[in-house]
Amino acid sequence: MPEPFDAYQYIDHLRGRWKLVAIACGVAVTLALVAGLLLTSQYTATARIVIDPPAGGDVRASVAVSPIYLESLRTYEHFAASDSLFHRALDRFWLRRQDPRRPVESWKRGLLKVGIPRNTKILEIAVKLPDPKKAQAVALYLAEETVKLNRAMSREADSELSTDVEKRLEEARLRRDQAEADWRRLAVAEPVEGLAAEIETMETHRLRLERELQEAEVWLAEAAEQAKAAPLELQARVTLRSAQVRVDSIRAQLKPVQQDLLTRRTLLGARSARREQTEGERRSAQAAYETMLTRVQDVRAAAGYRGERLRIIDPGIVPERPSFPNTPLHVVAALLFALLASLGYLSFDFSVRRERATPRQFPLRVAGKGGDD
Repeated sequence: MPEPFDAYQYIDHLRGRWKLVAIACGVAVTLALVAGLLLTSQYTATARIVIDPPAGGDVRASVAVSPIYLESLRTYEHFAASDSLFHRALDRFWLRRQDPRRPVESWKRGLLKVGIPRNTKILEIAVKLPDPKKAQAVALYLAEETVKLNRAMSREADSELSTDVEKRLEEARLRRDQAEADWRRLAVAEPVEGLAAEIETMETHRLRLERELQEAEVWLAEAAEQAKAAPLELQARVTLRSAQVRVDSIRAQLKPVQQDLLTRRTLLGARSARREQTEGERRSAQAAYETMLTRVQDVRAAAGYRGERLRIIDPGIVPERPSFPNTPLHVVAALLFALLASLGYLSFDFSVRRERATPRQFPLRVAGKGGDD
């Protein structure tokens, strides 16, 4: 059986080989320091943009921000990290002069980092370059161009919406003008007021003729009674004939008046119906035009306030300390790695030496009769 682990022996083993640990740690620290001195210092400048909710929206909606809304804000990361914008930044600041053959994607992965911290509305644009002033300038340029791009898209959306509603307003205006022209043309071609006045005059004439007819019929009845009472009197017969002529004359005058009155009433009804229909279409077209006019005014007033607004709240400063290489951190990491690696090696060496120092176990042999084992 192997011997149990002895801590004192292990400590003595490490104590006797402390130089190995010291050499390993010293070499690791030296390499880390040399690497820190040889590597090119990189400075990271960060510009920050706040994403404000739409100004035209509900105030309560701007307060109660949902996680889905915050997740949707990550769309603006693509604004700042677009390839075309980064390519313009490379050309503007002459960043590719050091390595013209290096692809843009490689430059972008090494220089640019864009992100929105969790549960915030802050867009961070970080640029890492050997020159701290240029790093801050590039970060600020990308932030400004991102804000300009958002405003340009908002203006384009507002322009498209404004063009659409103005087109619909023009269509509504044409319908209103057409309805107004139809109403005026109908009022001139088919007057209603004059026809109504004529009908009223004819109605008065008809009533007068009907009264005269009633009086003539009464006179005719009386004349007929007198003619029956005195059939041989000439005066009675003359009166009867005169009454009959009077009744026939009034009836002859009343019949065309009644027919003409009926025709004019029918015409007035048709004209009135057409006038009411045209008037309804005119009012409907006017209401549609006024509604669309209000819509156009609302669209113009809300221009620039429907989408999120981007504002630069931190243009960044010129970094004074390099973000890479972090020499103290690298030295500590190298020291810990060398210490753990040397301790692991010494532990493995201690285990091997104990295994070799342990006596091998063989099976016991018992001497038999008549011979030796």
